[in-house]
Amino acid sequence: MKNPEDILWVTRVLLFNDNRAYTHLMDKYLPHVHRYFLILTKGNSAVSDDLTQETFIKVWQGLGGFKQITSLQNWILKIAFNTFVSYARKEKKEVFLEPLDDEAKAYEIADDEAPQPPDEDALHRAIYRLGTKERECVTLFYLEEKKIKEIVKITGYSEGSI
Repeated sequence: MKNPEDILWVTRVLLFNDNRAYTHLMDKYLPHVHRYFLILTKGNSAVSDDLTQETFIKVWQGLGGFKQITSLQNWILKIAFNTFVSYARKEKKEVFLEPLDDEAKAYEIADDEAPQPPDEDALHRAIYRLGTKERECVTLFYLEEKKIKEIVKITGYSEGSI
């Protein structure tokens, strides 16, 4: 485990059943997991909230099996990934390839107009156009700043696919 502070908090949870320590860990990692689900569910906050809650229930239940080979954040994101895959299967959602929205529009920039950086909504709309597998990888790489080898461990996808 790369973060000694996380070792302390995990130890407090496991040895002393310290709910405050778990709350601290949850507060630290919940925003990452929730953002991950918001991207994967194309901004559906109700589903993202449910999946985030389900993930942290699984984290609580499985914390005793956490091995310090990887970072706690990667371990939690692996649980989140598996939670999303289960949700997608249950809902019969296509997980790996999704067609682009019919409403997706291409915008042309006039020759004399300098391109402006996209706003956050435009960025999310662009990410939502990707297939689920691509959204997962883009989110983990660019937003969660994970290395390709870490994404392989989280998703189980091959390095070449990522």
